[in-house]
Amino acid sequence: MSLREELARRLSGRVVVVGVGNPLRGDDAAGCLVARRLQGTPGVRVVEAEEVPESFVGDIAAARPDVVALVDAVDLGAEPGAVAMLEREQVATYAPTTHRMPLSLVMEVVQRRTGADVFLIAVQPLTLAFGAKVSPEVSATVEVLAAVLSELLRAPGVRPGDRHATGAVTEGLP
Repeated sequence: MSLREELARRLSGRVVVVGVGNPLRGDDAAGCLVARRLQGTPGVRVVEAEEVPESFVGDIAAARPDVVALVDAVDLGAEPGAVAMLEREQVATYAPTTHRMPLSLVMEVVQRRTGADVFLIAVQPLTLAFGAKVSPEVSATVEVLAAVLSELLRAPGVRPGDRHATGAVTEGLP
């Protein structure tokens, strides 16, 4: 199953998208950039949590989500701009992040507080250097990922809070 198909399958009900990362550290901004592009999408709650997603657990829980999709830069050992969907248990196995609290712990707390399906959309960075610009590879991935999420979350004929997979195909996202 492709990443797009898996997202279409999992994005149902009340959805919260949480952008995680440091906008001042190059490609670490990926999650925040996706969140910014999704602001204003009908029927989805978007949180730009930057480096402190743990500070937004109350806001996330208040939305009573069925699904919480976090988006962050993660060293997957892949080509820059590659994307993977990771479960909490998988996130714990990756190298330490730039965040104050391990993302796997944040995911666990959110899941326990909400009962939601919680997962991470991970984007492979090229650089996390302070003051660096977002790489062209990650910038392109951000655009495609935001477009796919927006399309899936705006599925025609679907009411907010009752989403279903659309089955449409979008180029650029496996």
